[in-house]
Amino acid sequence: MSDLIHRKSDEENNSKKSSFEYVPTYAVSGSDSSQNSLDPKYLVSLILKYKFLIALFIILGGVGAWFYADTLTPIYRSFGTMIISENSSGDDELSKIISQTTGVGTGTTLANEVQVLRSREFARSIAEDLIKEDPGDRSEFPILWNVDEDEGDVSRASESSVTGRIRNGLSVERPERDSEVLEITFDSPSSEEAAHITNRAMELYVERSTQQNRRAAESTAQFLEREKLEVKEKLDRAEERLNNYMDETGNVRIDEQGSQLITQQTTVEGELRQVQIELESVNEAIGNYERQIDRLSPGLEEQFSEAIGPRIRNLQEQLAQYEGERTLILTKNPNVRDREETPPRLKYLDEEIERAKQDIRDLSSQLFSEDEEYMGIDSEERAQMVSESQTRLTELRIEKNQLESRLNALQERSEELDESLESLPDGMMQLARLQRDVAINEELYLNVSQQYSEMSVLQQSQFGFGRIIDTAILSGSPVSPNKKILLLLGIMIGGVLSAGIIAIREFMDNSINNLDMLKMSYLPLLAAVPVIEKTKRSKLKSSKGENARYSDDLVVIKDRSHLASEAIRRLKNNLIYQNGEVPPKTIALTSAEKGDGKSTIVSNLAVSFAEVGYKTLLIDTDFRRPKQHTNFGYDNSTGLTDYLSGKTGIKALVKDTDINLLKFVGSGGKHEAPDTLVSSKKFNEFLNQMESVFDVIILDTPPFGIVSDSTALLKRAKTTVLVTKYRKTNRGVFQKTVEDLERINANIGGIVVNGFDHRKETASGYGSGYYKSVYDNYESYV
Repeated sequence: MSDLIHRKSDEENNSKKSSFEYVPTYAVSGSDSSQNSLDPKYLVSLILKYKFLIALFIILGGVGAWFYADTLTPIYRSFGTMIISENSSGDDELSKIISQTTGVGTGTTLANEVQVLRSREFARSIAEDLIKEDPGDRSEFPILWNVDEDEGDVSRASESSVTGRIRNGLSVERPERDSEVLEITFDSPSSEEAAHITNRAMELYVERSTQQNRRAAESTAQFLEREKLEVKEKLDRAEERLNNYMDETGNVRIDEQGSQLITQQTTVEGELRQVQIELESVNEAIGNYERQIDRLSPGLEEQFSEAIGPRIRNLQEQLAQYEGERTLILTKNPNVRDREETPPRLKYLDEEIERAKQDIRDLSSQLFSEDEEYMGIDSEERAQMVSESQTRLTELRIEKNQLESRLNALQERSEELDESLESLPDGMMQLARLQRDVAINEELYLNVSQQYSEMSVLQQSQFGFGRIIDTAILSGSPVSPNKKILLLLGIMIGGVLSAGIIAIREFMDNSINNLDMLKMSYLPLLAAVPVIEKTKRSKLKSSKGENARYSDDLVVIKDRSHLASEAIRRLKNNLIYQNGEVPPKTIALTSAEKGDGKSTIVSNLAVSFAEVGYKTLLIDTDFRRPKQHTNFGYDNSTGLTDYLSGKTGIKALVKDTDINLLKFVGSGGKHEAPDTLVSSKKFNEFLNQMESVFDVIILDTPPFGIVSDSTALLKRAKTTVLVTKYRKTNRGVFQKTVEDLERINANIGGIVVNGFDHRKETASGYGSGYYKSVYDNYESYV
């Protein structure tokens, strides 16, 4: 019982060892089939195998892309550069007055000006100028024309159409984030149009910004002129009252104390008037910014006012108190600024003022966090405009609080000086007041007159924010379509399509298309016989003379140097030396499917054995589709079926051939039950008799994968060789055939691959290009 168990276990192991289990080549890397990485050698082999298909698709993709590019309308791009200074007039007092008076001033933010250049209104201005100018025909300026492709009608485009085209084609970019340089580009089917519109956009921007700055300066000059006339009237009235009083009373001088009070009062009143002017301009600027923010994002200003809440208002009140106290100290002690060491109280006030300002800035900045997204504004640049406007508005409100604090302090100081003047004698007090009024108005008049004169000069010297650096020039080559990119894209698409086709073809291919598949069956590969049809027919010898009746499939006779001849000889040698130095007595060849070339291998193998001195008998037992008689030039009127049925004798059965030591037995005529012939007692007796006469008997059997006629014969044969055809035999049928042969205990000696084409082989077991190298070396050697 123990021996039976061990024997059964050994049989199971042998069965597992010889069973065919295909593992795809792409799941095997080198010799380790457990790895799931993609084998580079397999990929290279696959590319070489389909190199012509890949090349075809790549060429078609490239050519198609090139012709497609020719059908597209070429687009030309012209670009120019300009610099936009955020404060073209500097930070002087006049610029500050303009900024406070108008709300925009002589400087600007770069983000705002980018939006101006991208705005529809700016594009409309360019379109209006272009339509009026009418610079060229339709070929040079297609933007001015509409073309009906269906009817072929051509008409002038409307201003709104031209505006939309300009806005879509015009691009404004900032090459470097910290730079004030802008790059203006325009895309057009016409190089002339692209350059013209780019230059016109830059010129128009410079013109409009110049006009804006001059209008701002003009508005400020008018404001100063009104102030100047008002102060002049007050000065004239003050001088008139002083002169009348001196004429009436005869008092023309005051003492030193009165003179000092008048000087101090003049200084305080001058500062007071200046603060009032600045406060008025700041209030106007605040109103301008509030209206601007409300246009950008309605409701945001209300949110801002609510968001700062009590905390910011408390800080503003503290700031006003500190500013007021500081102003009083400086007003009462004009020389305190000249001291080497700042008084402790003044130093404390400076620190508290700076702290309060910083706290206000920090609270205000919380309103502009990214989380709130500016009341739903998605545009980053628009949000930036809102943020910058809010920041400026916060600064103006802080400045307003400071000015109000200074104003209150100066008013208190003015009231104190008025009380001091009241202490003077009546006549001197009246004279001091009149002289004070004249001095104050005279000082104001001089200041306003000077500012008005400077603003009048500045009004004429104002220029735009932008300065053109590089003008746009005609482009020599289009930017679109980019033929190089399209060509590369076409080549890539061609490569991808070819890869897809290859993947589908390889996936759908269920045939034995790789010699590595056969290695997985654990059966020895005895030979790979190259394809001899079509490509090798021209190299076969002429069929005249003693070999005239043999089929061209007998390549070992027709062309001994042929690669197929060498493969047959290698098969013969493997069969001889596989089990020692004597070939098996009976060798049966079968296949998994019909058309695998089994009969061609059988006839060539029989000739190969006979040529080296073995007495060889070839028996055709494929009673359904016999072919051996055609290979050797015999008819099939008399054969094995006739002998087994008693119609002929053994002497007439065995036929001679022109090959020494080679005899041939044909299948004979049709039989109703061919599956019973090789199982008959008479056939076994015949085969035993032949084994005593011949060294090697080669049996051509039916395809065992589809018919079971030869079951008894395959079981009886000393060695069974399974023939499969490269890239034709179904891999599942092949696997089932191996399993069926093992099930009947056939002695499978190995596998022969027929019709092998080394140019299509992707096996990498022996390294990439192994079979090509072997076959190329063989052809050059022989």
